[in-house]
Amino acid sequence: MKKIVEASGISVGELILVQFWGEDKDINIMHDAADAVAALGASPVEKQQSRSINTRRFTEVADGAYDENYFRYMSSFDAVIDIFSYRPVVLNSTPEGFQVEAYRKYMGNMFDTLSKVKRFTQIRVPTEENAQESNLPNEEYQSRMLSAMDINYNALRQTCENAVAKLQDKTEIVLTTGVNYELHFDCTGRKWYIDAGDGDIPAGEIYIAPLETETNGTVYFETLYAGCWGTFKAITMTIEAGIITMTNNSVFNEQLAKLDTASKTVCELAFGQNPSVTDLCGYTLLDEKAKGTFHIGIGNNTMFGGENDVPFHMDYVGLGTIR
Repeated sequence: MKKIVEASGISVGELILVQFWGEDKDINIMHDAADAVAALGASPVEKQQSRSINTRRFTEVADGAYDENYFRYMSSFDAVIDIFSYRPVVLNSTPEGFQVEAYRKYMGNMFDTLSKVKRFTQIRVPTEENAQESNLPNEEYQSRMLSAMDINYNALRQTCENAVAKLQDKTEIVLTTGVNYELHFDCTGRKWYIDAGDGDIPAGEIYIAPLETETNGTVYFETLYAGCWGTFKAITMTIEAGIITMTNNSVFNEQLAKLDTASKTVCELAFGQNPSVTDLCGYTLLDEKAKGTFHIGIGNNTMFGGENDVPFHMDYVGLGTIR
């Protein structure tokens, strides 16, 4: 935790919200993070968002609670360290009397407010429940996650900065996969971003939003892990004017057909940089950080300089070379 908090970029005098999604049995994780914040000369404010507490509170909540004064206070933080031992927001159950709309409004305002802070670091605790979300066996999930998090973050940042230095003045990038399949990206006017510990944990990628209508060509994946869509072998994906138009797999095409045009638009090009993620396992949040991989994203990219505003984002991780 100390390594991660240091890597998040905290400065002396900052006000840091340490927000923990979990129950009392794991509360020391929040305290450990807050201790690490204070040790760096910043001021931590702890907030627990447990399912049990929120269920109880929004069964009793009255009109006027969590008004604009509350969210004005929440907007005062310099950064957020968001730690979750299970999936945020989702409750186990909603008992009789639970005020669903009040809870939705509270969570919506919370995320809208906190998304505007200077830095937002998310940490997934390698718990059994998070392992279930990954579809990996618990022991394998814990081992992979801890290995990916227990790294030299200064060295990772230097690796990312070196990679960006080689690419930042390039307007076109050509990705070659399989047997000479080429995908062309136009990155004119767009900025490269670095995730080396001050974003999503596990960390380790550089990424950019290519021009939404200017990605063209074909990309090949020997194995494509596509979440709930399934796992696909030897799949080629054709992209025209930024939009995935077809693949060589009928099952994948059926899923693709359910998306609107904006959701099928290539919105991201990224390269993994984490040396402790050494192979693909089907869990995108790890795979996309693996050293030597690329991934393309479809859907929303407004958080990193793009213009495709849609409530959907999916990443496809693969192996290839660039020029």
